[in-house]
Amino acid sequence: MTSIASFGIIAFASGCSSTPSLVGEWEMNGGGTKVFYEDGTCENMLSVDIGGPMYCTISEKETDGYFSLRVKQGENSASLLVKPDGKDRLAIYNKSGQLLYELDRT
Repeated sequence: MTSIASFGIIAFASGCSSTPSLVGEWEMNGGGTKVFYEDGTCENMLSVDIGGPMYCTISEKETDGYFSLRVKQGENSASLLVKPDGKDRLAIYNKSGQLLYELDRT
């Protein structure tokens, strides 16, 4: 079984043309910084547990213009949708399609 951290490395560093490159710092509209690292970890995406490292994975293929983003922290996880708008802007939605926040690459 592949660990979520290993999968995150593949998804973030594979260079697939269809997968948006998330690695780096992103500024949330209204303030707050979100960070994606090459090793699949991330910071400040969506708190799903009381502590510990946070891991993020993104699907390699989009469905209806959205990529699936999974945030895992401890034993808990959440599934989100990501819609890129060019290479420097992302919109993050919950699974119901409600916009949670937008991010601009810093």
